[in-house]
Amino acid sequence: MNLRAPVIGSLFLLSMTSASVVTAQIADESSNAVDSRSDARAIETITITARRSLSERFLSTGSMVTVDRKDIEQLGADSVGDVLRQLPGVQATPSANGTLEIRMRGMDKNATQILLDGQRVSSASAQLPFDQLPAELIERIEVVRAPSAEHAGATGGTINLVLRQASARRETNIRITDNHVWGRNAGQLFFSKTGPLSAQPVLTPAQLKEQLAQLAAADIPSSPWTYFLAASATQQLIGANTQRVLLGNQALVSDTDGGSRYRRSELSLIPRLNGKLSSKDQITLRATLNHSRLYGDAYSSGTAVDVPHGTYGTSFHEIQDRQRSYTQLGADWIHRLEGSKLETSVSASSAFDTTNRSGNNAQNYTPPSSSAYTFDDDKRERMWLLKSKLTGTQSDLLWMYGFELEGRSLSVNNSNTLSGAPTTFAADAQIDRRVLWAQTEWALPAKTTLTAGLRAQQLHTKSGDPATLQEQQRQFLQPSIHTRTPISKDMQWRLNAARVTRNPNVWDLLNRSTPSQGSNSINNPDSAGNPSLRSEVANTFDTGIESKLGNTGQMGAGVFVRQLSDVIATTTTLMSGRWVAQSSNVGNATVWGVEADAKIGLAALGLGSDWTLSTNASILQSRMNTGSTVGRRILGQARYLVNANIAKPLRRTGGWFGGMSMSLVGASDLDTWTGITGTEHARTSLDVYVGSVFPKLGYWRLGVYNLGNAKYIRDRSYTSGTVAYQDNSVMTLTPRVYFTVGTQF
Repeated sequence: MNLRAPVIGSLFLLSMTSASVVTAQIADESSNAVDSRSDARAIETITITARRSLSERFLSTGSMVTVDRKDIEQLGADSVGDVLRQLPGVQATPSANGTLEIRMRGMDKNATQILLDGQRVSSASAQLPFDQLPAELIERIEVVRAPSAEHAGATGGTINLVLRQASARRETNIRITDNHVWGRNAGQLFFSKTGPLSAQPVLTPAQLKEQLAQLAAADIPSSPWTYFLAASATQQLIGANTQRVLLGNQALVSDTDGGSRYRRSELSLIPRLNGKLSSKDQITLRATLNHSRLYGDAYSSGTAVDVPHGTYGTSFHEIQDRQRSYTQLGADWIHRLEGSKLETSVSASSAFDTTNRSGNNAQNYTPPSSSAYTFDDDKRERMWLLKSKLTGTQSDLLWMYGFELEGRSLSVNNSNTLSGAPTTFAADAQIDRRVLWAQTEWALPAKTTLTAGLRAQQLHTKSGDPATLQEQQRQFLQPSIHTRTPISKDMQWRLNAARVTRNPNVWDLLNRSTPSQGSNSINNPDSAGNPSLRSEVANTFDTGIESKLGNTGQMGAGVFVRQLSDVIATTTTLMSGRWVAQSSNVGNATVWGVEADAKIGLAALGLGSDWTLSTNASILQSRMNTGSTVGRRILGQARYLVNANIAKPLRRTGGWFGGMSMSLVGASDLDTWTGITGTEHARTSLDVYVGSVFPKLGYWRLGVYNLGNAKYIRDRSYTSGTVAYQDNSVMTLTPRVYFTVGTQF
């Protein structure tokens, strides 16, 4: 390949150039996880089928599992969050305030990179609440397990959510849903429409032949411009019931019962326009607009015991109103050259997040004591991104070269009266990133394909207040190597190795503190930044086999190892009488595990030919080699993950459909520091749904999520002075019932 040689020189020049762009989350770099090979030889928009998930998995550079549109429909999911809980090797933990913590392979939540159409959206700042997007908006989800030069990846893994694309096939979807929980209802409305921009006249064969000849002579593409437009207005009821018991030297210290009830509303508009400018040029214009609001209250009451006052009553109540706005505009241009293809994307986004909280803590002893507080927080983030890649198309052995430029500006302002006197905080950060990467393939003996790549990046962060965020400029090299070896026509063996640098989230670097919602405890701590946080470095290794099972089935099994230095984890410690959670470097560690997944038909069991079973399982293990918790597992890593889904899919021709999804999450350790230990218990959740299609009219669907009312149980132990404490909390989310009517035409 005559373009390979200049890459070394280009990479050298990059390392000598000062950076002017960095990511907002200095560790989880945003880049496109969509596999280039799947469209390396076809510029035209393609229709996604079940076969695409198979071809992408087999032809991707690194280890990747794709869940496509058909898979999502079979899950019976209502939102993207429902789909994420079923992905292989993914641990999705909801909280009482509606957030969803995503972990891959049990590693820290920030070790998982989440992309939307190739752009990172997971951040502690104001961003798109992707987990509550309607499932109908998703074209496919790519679970990228091994990093490559094209995308920075993450030490845990990458999840890329690809939104629906414009299509020449006319289709309209309308869905109305009622969400029922705690005796209250919340409505949801979804609408989408796709097709050609203009009506296509019916032509005779002679007229069609003449029109095609005219188009060819003028170098004008014959395919129409297409559009996709989706709008949704949804509400969801979220919250939990929580019981907490604190013992000191086996004697009762406090016993409280509480709960939270929030209503979350989302307004989304997603337009897309796709077409050809010429026979060699295709362009896509896209936008995402979203506004969300979370409002409601949290409360608790119970008893407490101390020496001065004996046994007395306690109560707490807090009202919260949080609003987020997110706007993204982007364009993608594809230009076909002789023997190659150039893809360029440009996008800009703006996000705003405001939170207003007010609460009151009361102690009913003589004389009674009461303390009121307020907390107001305002976060803003703006981003622009330019990236381009050149891909060879003349050979089955691909080569790719690309660059990325990104700039972000972040700001935060908050004030609170938690300690009585008003306290304010203000900070801003400028982040620049510059990336140059190269990746190419070679043919080896035994029909093996070797892909080697190198990604070089420069990061620069600075703030107007050095005491809040120190200025940093860093350079990183990410080498990677991947092999694919066919074992038979439908089976292959894969090996991946890479070195990944995970930089701290910028919001974790800001020297700021956010008070907990409700009574401060080891299970409900304040959060604080850590300006001295260092980067985490991982040497990664993945290997396994993949196999096709018929036209739509597939399976895979493999092992992975991660050797980590300067592990970043969230520790919880007692500071000045309050529990504080803070991202910290906790030492070096080794993480390893076994993963397996399969999708098969169930006709052999006597069920219909369209019944399918999708299942995946992971056995996870880790060991801290240095640090205060040496010899223990990584904080929060579940011992195992198992997901299983049995489904009879929806058919437009009519009839019943339905399914059942079960998730098992093993116990995890909560050892955060010397003398502070804990466990999150194993849990099982079950979702079921059933429905029916009336041909040419529509369908209905009834679903029950969290059937069985799975509980989240945490036990924590620590010592303060001469007192040994045991803190136990039980959070219950309660079942949710969804009833949907919809139509598609």
